[in-house]
Amino acid sequence: MSFKDGAKKIAGHFQTGVSYMIPLVTAAGLLTSIAVIFGGTNVWNQTKDIWGNMRLLGQTGLGFIPVIIAAYVAFSIADRPGLAPAFIVGMVANSLGTGFLGGMLVGILVGYTCQWLKKIPMPAKLTAIKSLIIIPFIATLVVGFIMIYVFGAPIKAMTVCLTAWLKGMSGSNAVLLAGLLGGMMAVDMGGPINKIAYAFGMAAFTSGGYTASTAMLMAIAIPPLGMFVATLLGGKRLYSAGEIENGRSALIMGCVGITEGAIPFAVADPVRVIPSIIVGTSAGCALNAFFGTTHKTAMSTIMAIPFDSNPLLYVIAIAVGVMITALMVNFLKDVTHHKPQED
Repeated sequence: MSFKDGAKKIAGHFQTGVSYMIPLVTAAGLLTSIAVIFGGTNVWNQTKDIWGNMRLLGQTGLGFIPVIIAAYVAFSIADRPGLAPAFIVGMVANSLGTGFLGGMLVGILVGYTCQWLKKIPMPAKLTAIKSLIIIPFIATLVVGFIMIYVFGAPIKAMTVCLTAWLKGMSGSNAVLLAGLLGGMMAVDMGGPINKIAYAFGMAAFTSGGYTASTAMLMAIAIPPLGMFVATLLGGKRLYSAGEIENGRSALIMGCVGITEGAIPFAVADPVRVIPSIIVGTSAGCALNAFFGTTHKTAMSTIMAIPFDSNPLLYVIAIAVGVMITALMVNFLKDVTHHKPQED
């Protein structure tokens, strides 16, 4: 099998993972969005009323995105024997903070491990329990240890190094720092790099470093808003009917600051989507820092507009980031002759 054929096969497995993930993202994202729209930003910290509990339901669902990706990518590769190991190791990867990229990796590792184990000949007496016990046990143990021992330590080390690096930059060029934070927020949308940028931004916020916190918070909604605009501009030529519908959900989630609205696009087409949202988000945040606008709230992107020191320039920076994301992803799809897959 050629590299191109192998890549297409893996892309097909990712598409299967996306098809199972969409109901989760839509239901959880809309629950969270409605809770924030009607309950205000205080819903994030309480469960005293219906809106706080609705947020809890939605946020819990969004937390399962890496696990669902892992399970159904593995299912696409190895059928039912891949489900249990991927659910278990997907939960471990989620606890390590690997985000949706970790879920994709777990799905591939578990799926192909199970596929390989299926081909190993076993005595007839063990055939009945092969799929039920032997394959799930070995796949869980092997891939689980890989995630814990091979990826766990590097993620922790990366967290320490990147945090120290950002602290060293905090007194330097504001435009560069803002662009860097924007790119880090977009790169894995809930993964370790995103969490480092978020933690740094919130630490800056509590100490009055509003340039850094504004950049971090501004970055949250640019990826989903950018993908919504991309589906508008690309239409049926570049996106399936399902992806266009996902774009509408991404708009709603983006407006209330839920980055996960862009994840279905990133999983389905990581090579084109992830670089585009990184560049667009980084550019928008850097431009806003160049304008010198800040806000002294912990609200994200759209919701922070009324509180910014210069709302007009802030909106222009957001719009630039969104348009760069949309134009770049559609350009990459065009030049590589990407065709939307049928739903």
